[in-house]
Amino acid sequence: MLEGKAFPIPVLRSHDMSATPEFPPLDGSIPPLPGFADFHAEHNPDLPWALFQSKQDPSKVDRITYLEFARATHRLAHAVRPDRKEGQDGDVVGVVIHCDSVLYLATLVGLVRAGLVVRKHSFISS
Repeated sequence: MLEGKAFPIPVLRSHDMSATPEFPPLDGSIPPLPGFADFHAEHNPDLPWALFQSKQDPSKVDRITYLEFARATHRLAHAVRPDRKEGQDGDVVGVVIHCDSVLYLATLVGLVRAGLVVRKHSFISS
């Protein structure tokens, strides 16, 4: 089992965050979803959206940039509703998904980008 095993904690070096991020306006002019993803993809494309331990080398950190995250949400939105031709904007969809946080958030933002209203389901709290 895992008892007695130490897992190395990746260290984020200063060069990993050398750029100063630009923040979206909080005046309501940009909708949080998917607007913030698009804002960061445009203004902070190379900054990390998510950092996690590398599978290839556990002593290193892998990243997903804001640009990669936004593109993933676009791909998912197009897969669900190509060109928004199927269904109607505002249709409600239920989501039961078992995955990591990165895929979960990309899925939720992609569904919102597709014009759908997401209803999350949790068997724990229902």
